[in-house]
Amino acid sequence: MTLWYLMRGLGFSALVVLTAATALGALSTHGTATAQGLDRRMVRQLLHRSTALVGLVLLVLHLACVVLDAYVPVSLGGALLPFTAGYRAVAMALGTLALYAVALTSVSGAARGALARFPHTDRAWRAVHSSAYVGWGLAMLHGVLGGSDTRQAWAIAVYAVCAVAVAATLTQRLAVRPRRVLDPRGHRRLTAITSTPGVRR
Repeated sequence: MTLWYLMRGLGFSALVVLTAATALGALSTHGTATAQGLDRRMVRQLLHRSTALVGLVLLVLHLACVVLDAYVPVSLGGALLPFTAGYRAVAMALGTLALYAVALTSVSGAARGALARFPHTDRAWRAVHSSAYVGWGLAMLHGVLGGSDTRQAWAIAVYAVCAVAVAATLTQRLAVRPRRVLDPRGHRRLTAITSTPGVRR
């Protein structure tokens, strides 16, 4: 039963870490430098990338435990191909799709620096990188539908806190308006985030 408990622990850990990564990603587009020269936006982005990487690793380890655990009849193919698992096929499929969405988000994040050199890539990049929200939502559904602890009070509390954290930070992100200007090369870049025209944050 060791793998069973480890699998459950890794699943909840991955959800919590990915929630932190998603929330930090929603907040990382705005911020100001402190009097000591600390750029809060850069700090948030660094934490966002770090937690996203840790979350992806935890997801892979969770998947490995699912495949290796004899209590859950899920083969490697069933874990990687949606809706083919022999155990709670829908819930497992949601977890697989969540893994793919998080992986896509991580790859797009790693490629951001290279894409920044090309004009007119910002909108397409943001559309792809926004799959992080899809991945997080799928991970939540996977846990709720497939987790054996879903009805436990502590598990409900974890899901509730994760949902509130992402909802609150996403609402804050949508409440402010990005302000863009042209840099010397003619590329658009984010210079400030304002809630009303002309007000810098």
